[in-house]
Amino acid sequence: MAQDIALRPVVDPALEGAERALLEKSADGLFPASLPLPEEPGLGGRTKADIWAALGASAVCALLPVTILWALIGVWPGLAFGLAAQAGLIWVGVQFGFEAFILTVVGVHLLAWLLIVVLGCGTDERQRVARLRHGRYYLAEDFGDDSLRELLGHSPLRRMERAQAAVTAVLQSQVDRDGLLDDIANDVTLPAQQYEIAQRLAELTRLAGKVRTAAGDASGSRVEEVLRTQRQALRLSSSALEERVEALERYAENTRAADAAYREWEAVRELEQLGEDMHELVVNTVRDELAVAEIEGLVDRSRLQDLHRMLDEAREAGLLATRFADEPADRRSGDSGRA
Repeated sequence: MAQDIALRPVVDPALEGAERALLEKSADGLFPASLPLPEEPGLGGRTKADIWAALGASAVCALLPVTILWALIGVWPGLAFGLAAQAGLIWVGVQFGFEAFILTVVGVHLLAWLLIVVLGCGTDERQRVARLRHGRYYLAEDFGDDSLRELLGHSPLRRMERAQAAVTAVLQSQVDRDGLLDDIANDVTLPAQQYEIAQRLAELTRLAGKVRTAAGDASGSRVEEVLRTQRQALRLSSSALEERVEALERYAENTRAADAAYREWEAVRELEQLGEDMHELVVNTVRDELAVAEIEGLVDRSRLQDLHRMLDEAREAGLLATRFADEPADRRSGDSGRA
């Protein structure tokens, strides 16, 4: 199944890890293996545009260092040095006058321009590696276009994209990251397979292009006969490569299925682990129900206690009332008079 993705650089896995990482980052600044390496610009890759850009940046750096140093040497070091340099320029202007200030700015301008041109322009490390390792990485341009379908029966670029997509699917799968495919050295085997396929496809592209160019607009039985023979040879080799790509795609498909099964297994395991918590939850629920009954019993008992207290108070009040009612009237009135 063709993948609608842009092809990333296919790099020789035998290169050092740091160089591979630089080359695999993107195709920008790299050179197709099928084309000759262009000459490096003079002055270490520095161009007139670099020199003029450095001149403008150094002017700002000299006059307002606090506004640009952070972009040239990093945020925090740039702000620190920029503030210090800005304070120094202001101090020179205040202490020695405008003329000294202008001379200082011009001197800083020339020094900054020289440093930017020498250290900030020209061929960087990635471009250096791209030139040094030319021919040990392949770009989309190395696999022609759809016009080769007539000779090869397929598009080499689309086939390379399929192979890369399959390799990426396996290497980014969860089962591979978790070491469940450890018996297969995917990190070593799959990049090697991808690079071999790229080599073969690039060679097929080169030969098919030569055949197409040689045939040109010529016609005739002998041309057709030779062309038919060469087309058969190209398609035979192409079919063998197709089997390798399909094998990678089957591996990727099986890995996706394994990923789905692995995620399902993890979900089941987590749910089973939650079973103990659920059991504790049920136990606590029963305890809560018993506690509710106990609390209600306490409430009932408290109400009963209140009732008993109120009854006792009523009885006491009743006894007092009874005693008061049983006393003779004259005694109550005498008591009143004495009071």
